[in-house]
Order: sequence, then C-alpha cells, then structure tokens
Amino acid sequence: MNTIGAVTGSRRTARGAALLLYCSFQFFVLTIIAMFIYPGGTHLNPAAPHYEFTRNFFSDLGATRTYSGHSNLASEILFIIGLTSIGLSLVSASGIWRSIAREPADAHRAIGHATQFFAIVAGLCFVGIAATPWNILGPPHMFFVKLGFSLLLGLMLSMVLLQHRNAWPFVFIAANWIYIVALAAYVYILFYGPKLTTDSGLEFQVVAQKIIVYLSIANLATQAYGLRQSALATSPTRP
Repeated sequence: MNTIGAVTGSRRTARGAALLLYCSFQFFVLTIIAMFIYPGGTHLNPAAPHYEFTRNFFSDLGATRTYSGHSNLASEILFIIGLTSIGLSLVSASGIWRSIAREPADAHRAIGHATQFFAIVAGLCFVGIAATPWNILGPPHMFFVKLGFSLLLGLMLSMVLLQHRNAWPFVFIAANWIYIVALAAYVYILFYGPKLTTDSGLEFQVVAQKIIVYLSIANLATQAYGLRQSALATSPTRP
C-alpha cells in the first residue's frame, strides 16, 4: 500500500473506532436513563412500580407497553436509539478490524474479511432487535437476539485470532479472551438456561443478560480504543 493509501486507511480506522466509542458510551447512558423512566412491571410482577434491575430484561425497555399495559414510549425511544446506533456503527465501521493485520498475508486477509462479515451481520441483528418489540413481535425478536449474540461470538473469535497472529498488545488480547469466555457461557444460557417461570430463574437470566450486555459494550469500546490509538500512531496528522 502506498503512503497516501496508508494514511487514508489510518484515518478511516480512527474515525470508525471513534464512532464505536461514542455509540458505546451513548448506549450506556441512554439505557440507564430508560431504566429510570420505565413505568414499571416485570414478567412475574406486572404491578411493580419501577424498573427492577435484576428482574427486568433490556428488551422490556424496548416494549411498546409494560406488563401492566401502560405506554412505554419514552423508554422505547431511548432503547431504539441506543441499540440501533450500536448496530449501525458496527456495520459502518466493520472494515476497521482488518487493520489489525500488520502484513496483508492471505491468511490474515481471510480472517479480516471474516471479522468484517460477522460485524455487519451482528450489527444488523442488533438493529433487528430494536425494530421488533418483544411484546408484539416476540419470535422475530428472540431470533435476532440469539443470532446477534452468536455472531458477536464469531466476531470476537476471529478478531482475537487476528490479534494473536499480528502480535497485538497483550491487554487487548486478554480483554477479548475474558469476554469470549463470558459470551460463550451466555450463549449457552440463552439457549439452555433456566426458564422464566420462577423468580430465581428470571433473576438468573436477567442478571446474566445485564452482565453480558454491558461487558459487550465495554469490550467493544476497549477494542475500538486500541484500534484508534494504533491508527493515530501510524498517521502523520490527526483524522
């Protein structure tokens, strides 16, 4: 790649990583606000007066109505904005992960394309989750949830393989492996975990979801930060 192409690629990577960092922070803020303004109600207690962190799923924030039938418009809008932004940023910045490869070897190129594919389809699944409120479109909502997290696991596995092959800084590889183990456990829980018919089963599923969602956002932001720092270091001017 010539010098101009390298600089342009570094700038593009830095911008894409910055977008992911911004959207990750935005998702965290918007979902916290949405929890505070959620009218209340849980799967087993429709009359609950407020959002219960260990008994309400994230998807409850995106429902058109609460379990008791109250309008949930304000929380729904914030949830849709936050999750759609994450999904679209994954799609638009999907090519930045390929810049981990320091040498454009064929094997690295193939893994880089795999990371891009997983990022695009996972991002579209997150948009699908936001666009399908569980209370009126339950089956497609769960389809996007299960597929989205499964593809996210594929994204991180291909990314960490690329990082190992290119001697990426240990801190980012370690963060990815910690996240991959947690995500693999959650994907298993998602398919085979306890049912929601008991209070303990509901709490287990809800807490597991809270952990993996915010861990996903934290790891995504961490990896994006690493790419942005690397891109800025190789670019002679700021993007």
